[in-house]
Amino acid sequence: MIDLLHINHVRGLEETSLSLGPSLNLWVGDNGAGKTSVLEAVSILSSGRSFVTSRSKAVITFDKPGLTVFGCVRGESRSHRLAIHVGREDERKLRLDGLTARGQAALSRVLPVLYITPHTTDLISGSPSIRRRFLDWGAFHWSGGSSSYFTSLKRAILQRNAVLRDGILDLSVLEPWDAQIASYGEVIDDWRKTFLDCVRPLFESLCYRLELGFPLSLFYKNGWGPGPLHEALKKNRPREAKAKSTLVGPQRADFEVLRDGERASDVLSRGQLKVANLALTLSQLHAASHLGISPVLCFDDVGAELDDAFIPRVWQAVFETNSQVLATGIDVGRMGLSSKWLRDAEVFHVKHGVIEPK
Repeated sequence: MIDLLHINHVRGLEETSLSLGPSLNLWVGDNGAGKTSVLEAVSILSSGRSFVTSRSKAVITFDKPGLTVFGCVRGESRSHRLAIHVGREDERKLRLDGLTARGQAALSRVLPVLYITPHTTDLISGSPSIRRRFLDWGAFHWSGGSSSYFTSLKRAILQRNAVLRDGILDLSVLEPWDAQIASYGEVIDDWRKTFLDCVRPLFESLCYRLELGFPLSLFYKNGWGPGPLHEALKKNRPREAKAKSTLVGPQRADFEVLRDGERASDVLSRGQLKVANLALTLSQLHAASHLGISPVLCFDDVGAELDDAFIPRVWQAVFETNSQVLATGIDVGRMGLSSKWLRDAEVFHVKHGVIEPK
């Protein structure tokens, strides 16, 4: 939970310090006022990048050398002070509790964040890499924020691919990298499966509660098929030597959302996909809560593409997790919030990049 957020040189926002409430925090104002920029600042502090764009330079105020975001975060057992500075050449300085942080994972570990945005539909119909991020968010936090397995796996795959590109004749030279990939990859695979197993019944329940009208199921694919990963890597060496790339492994993991055995992205309407994607994101939030993780939820542009009758069902599912919520919208009255949910809310008005309590 974020108690204090300080933002400097993020898009068109003026430098500001915000004291946030433990439950619901709202930023309201016209389109283009700078509301989403607040959520982008939180995203940068947690993950090192904006959820809107991967180009850090695009988020920095146009005439400034870099952006800075600082936050006081309260955890289960203690509080932390987080800070990130990002320059125009993507140079970075990370601080955690007054000391230089070794990597972004140190900040992500103490500030887990999830998002509901107008682009959430990409989760089901988008590329496998989007769904891997979904899995790896859960795997990372379920493991207690152990990033070393992910970085070691990525390094081993990059090194193996470099060897394959050299056009080797003796495929046995791949053995050391195969052993490393199998060692790290099968641990990550277990974490991913554990998290998705927790998500699965929650997703099925939320599809029903959001009145989708029919059941959906989740089918996990580990990226190499049945059997041990090491055997799959060894078996595919000749094919990968021709392709000059590693074709099987956890870097190919994915999961499918199915309706009666058919891919949901092929048979659901746009409106049904919207509901299914919301159910999937909300099940991720609920699963995190069940696993003892307390993420901050960033809910951008509430009501932009959701029916007035539908939004309260989404809010009900959100507040059941007792998560801190940071939400943006045009007007409080158009966000589908009842008076009981607004009772303890912190509300801010945003106009031309200036944020003021309302």
